[in-house]
Amino acid sequence: MDLTSDRYHRQKLMPEWNQELFSSSHVLVLGVGALGTYVSTNLTLAGIGKLTLVDFDTIEMSNLNRQLLFSIDDVGKNKADVAAEKLRMLNPDVQIVPFPKDMRKLTSAQLADVSAIASCLDTFRGRRWANSLAVRERKPMVSGGMYGFLGNVQTIIPYETPCFECQPLISQEKLSQACSPLGDARKDLLEEKTEPPIPSVSTLSSIIGGLMSQELIKLIMGIGKPIQNYLFYDGLHGAFTTIKLKRNENCPMCGTKFNVETQEILAFENELVKDLRHRIALALGLASPILMSKGKILTDNDTMTLAEGEKIFVSDERLAKPIALKIVYEKN
Repeated sequence: MDLTSDRYHRQKLMPEWNQELFSSSHVLVLGVGALGTYVSTNLTLAGIGKLTLVDFDTIEMSNLNRQLLFSIDDVGKNKADVAAEKLRMLNPDVQIVPFPKDMRKLTSAQLADVSAIASCLDTFRGRRWANSLAVRERKPMVSGGMYGFLGNVQTIIPYETPCFECQPLISQEKLSQACSPLGDARKDLLEEKTEPPIPSVSTLSSIIGGLMSQELIKLIMGIGKPIQNYLFYDGLHGAFTTIKLKRNENCPMCGTKFNVETQEILAFENELVKDLRHRIALALGLASPILMSKGKILTDNDTMTLAEGEKIFVSDERLAKPIALKIVYEKN
């Protein structure tokens, strides 16, 4: 047999490489923009078994300087659909499934066989939701971000390593902004309308996308050592900084205190639900939380009548799973 006729011959030369395992794995790519196009291209060329590409946005002219799979003829089309078409041409061995909808519409059935998640999103809100999804589904995730010549990669293994919420390291407000003008599908989202574009270049897309791809390969095949939770890259000075994080037991996503009966939220007798809801939003950094008790949504103008020790469930667009809190009253 002529080994050069094997598409994967060169990577199979590595003793730790397991093509059979890799070709039976499924990666969920959230966001098919700058990072997502590089990650999905790398995984496709390496022969991943299945890719699900999630992005409901459309291609803009300003995307073309760094989003690998798109050309001028694609402007105005959906990113997931176009990327899927291009990737199939690169490697017909790979099953490519576009999901041109909001990622919050993914079902548990669509996630059941996912081996790992690639969070290639360009908003802090989106990354937080992806993190809560990974924790809820107990799926390992590699998350990446960029700003100009700066980039970062974080590997998250739910309940083993710190999640995105344990010790958020994106302190500057600009790092939570979208990295390009919004496509048609996102222009209707009021929350993102006011976010100005941040600077980004193709070199950072390829570097951070490459690092993310490498981490995903390692996670899938169980080889090497994952990045110690957070890697920061300064492209102007060629400097990599690795930050080892610690799990936060008080983390609202993966902390153990949110999984036991002792986690509490302070309420006041005769307090309006809207006031409690506002305090919970501020405490947990949520957008517009919904409070439920015994299967009923608590409305803003209701007063708090729950008994001491009863639990409420908090859901929010930034959470893929509800959080349970136990009511503790302080007398007025």
